[in-house]
Amino acid sequence: TLGGSERLLSSPVPLFYTRHTARFLSTWLLLLPFAMYDPFKGSWNHVAEIPAIALASVFLFGIEELATQLEEPFTILPMQG
Repeated sequence: TLGGSERLLSSPVPLFYTRHTARFLSTWLLLLPFAMYDPFKGSWNHVAEIPAIALASVFLFGIEELATQLEEPFTILPMQG
């Protein structure tokens, strides 16, 4: 089991997964104001939509950054060849 763990430690996570997730999340958050326009019609000039979208963006990008950090938890350790 130790050999399998060392192999997992030294194998990199494909960059495509991280990039695809970040691009999908960015596109989704850029289109979110169009979807939220009608629900916020009660606020003056839809001004309440700005902090709501900003808060959702901060939370979702924070979760994405946390997931990126959890993919490689041992990046602070020197890799042994």
